[in-house]
Amino acid sequence: MKSLLNSFIVIAVLLIFVPSCKKNATNTPESIIGKWNIQKDSTSTGVGSGNHLVIYNGKSGDYFNFSTDGHLYTSENSILDTLNYTISSDSIMIPDFGYVGGVGKGLIPFLSTHSLIITSGYFLTPGGAFGRTVYLYR
Repeated sequence: MKSLLNSFIVIAVLLIFVPSCKKNATNTPESIIGKWNIQKDSTSTGVGSGNHLVIYNGKSGDYFNFSTDGHLYTSENSILDTLNYTISSDSIMIPDFGYVGGVGKGLIPFLSTHSLIITSGYFLTPGGAFGRTVYLYR
């Protein structure tokens, strides 16, 4: 009788807490699909003492466009590019983002589908710091 009561308590607790563990509906891979405007794109350039951060402020017509087939089409300062990307449940990965072999990573926003930050991270080498961070909005 005691084991039956314990089983009933466990089932009741699961019925109460499991539905509250759902993810926010705005945090879905589909929430990044479409065109995003570029707010700011910062990259490191130069070697040694000439290594410095370059910040590009997006202009009208600049965009990152995430298609449903895994392609990212970009237009930045009239330069067009196409990259591939993959999405997991809460993040995006873009190979060759910012420097050869660099991987851009971004978290799909939890509270807003109006801003997205993608970064390759910055790493130090004997030639200087290298990396890229892009701030997007829509």
